[in-house]
Amino acid sequence: MKKAFTLFILFFIITTSTIFSQPWHYDFGTGTGSFSTSNTASTTFLPTPLSGIARVKVSNGGGGSFNLENFPQLLGSETYLRISAPTGGSVNKFSIYDYSPGTSFTIRFNIRFGSSSGSATANSGIWYFFAGDGADYSNSNNFTGTMVFSGLRFTFGTSGSIVTNYRSGGAWSTAISGSPFVQGVNYVVEIYGNNSSSTQNYTYINPETIAANTWDLWVNGVLVGNDLSKGQLANNVPIDSWMLNGESSTGNAANIFLDEIDYHNDLAGTPLPVTMGSFNLYGNSRSASLTWSTTSELNNSGFDIERSIISGSTSGDWQKIAFVQGSGSTNEPKSYSFSDNNLKAGNYKYRLKQIDYNGNFEYFSPANADYITIVSPNVFSISQNYPNPSNPVSKIDYQIPFSGNVNLTVYDVTGKAVIELVNGFQTADYHTVTFNGNNLASGIYFYRISVSSENSNFTRTLKMVLVK
Repeated sequence: MKKAFTLFILFFIITTSTIFSQPWHYDFGTGTGSFSTSNTASTTFLPTPLSGIARVKVSNGGGGSFNLENFPQLLGSETYLRISAPTGGSVNKFSIYDYSPGTSFTIRFNIRFGSSSGSATANSGIWYFFAGDGADYSNSNNFTGTMVFSGLRFTFGTSGSIVTNYRSGGAWSTAISGSPFVQGVNYVVEIYGNNSSSTQNYTYINPETIAANTWDLWVNGVLVGNDLSKGQLANNVPIDSWMLNGESSTGNAANIFLDEIDYHNDLAGTPLPVTMGSFNLYGNSRSASLTWSTTSELNNSGFDIERSIISGSTSGDWQKIAFVQGSGSTNEPKSYSFSDNNLKAGNYKYRLKQIDYNGNFEYFSPANADYITIVSPNVFSISQNYPNPSNPVSKIDYQIPFSGNVNLTVYDVTGKAVIELVNGFQTADYHTVTFNGNNLASGIYFYRISVSSENSNFTRTLKMVLVK
């Protein structure tokens, strides 16, 4: 199941008088395949979005293709979309159009520029991003300026360079200062657009404002374009479409890699700090193993590991059992793991509470399992104390397959009982007891367990060393 960071509310409600804010998440699932039929469009090749229509179109005679691929080292941990640009002026186009509109909008996506292998070796070609409204988002043309609110042009050059311009009125601006993109690197791009007649506010870690009829561009959590001029879309026209177009690439060399798209019909709040790649839960003997990955992180302090014990059909309260440090801000995939060991018999649920440095948080649940089961023991057993030697504290694990009376006593070398650790009735389960030799002299000791039950009896003696 794809990336648990998709915990959005997935309803959309539109009435004739009110447009309700909605976040939609779109990714490419886990399937693979390609689409390359010349001068042909498809609205079925890609997964269906939650709002709008997803369309791909191949150029007329210029080659190039749309490819659903899964090479985690390139972008994310599951399937992404790679598109190669055509050789001529006819475009290869990916668009989502006619979703629930808004005069303000937000879009966020992961992108990489490069050759077909993702390396920084594509020397020619142009890719565009446009958001706005009009027929060009659903037809096979390049773009018409009056349909563009926000526009970006990415021109591939030598030595892995990308020259980035934005659409200002009816022309392209000078290159964006600082050259925010190069080939062969993963980026998180976020665009906040305001086509209304008044200044709007939003939160991006800190409070931000965006002037009327302008837009902000964020790259990897850095504001690289503030209140950028819009294109020629008329004021107050709602935005309901966006697209990526490629053209003019010798040998179809200019490729983009795309994944993890979030789009809103308003100005989104604080961006989700983590794009989750995967989160899985496995049981192994007396342990629960949690493994998860992220495709990008922004301001990520880390993850609380929370556990709930299921009793019958009821889940208990969530309890924090550990914390795993995050990677701060990064656009490279990261992998994490945690093991919860020495569990008693029962059913256990787990979740991650991802926390950013400002205290904002969100929850993730495993994709592959709701809970794991630790089965009751089927044999008697007692372990060597750990650590051994004790200095002066150690633990002793033991398991009993039948409920009964348990006695666990520590003896010195003369056979004298010096500490009684357990003496009473215990249920069939895994148990742990603590030995503290603080009041004993250093030396060799023995501990003996005796279990008496209706089904069976068990006795065993082991040696331990106390060093102080």
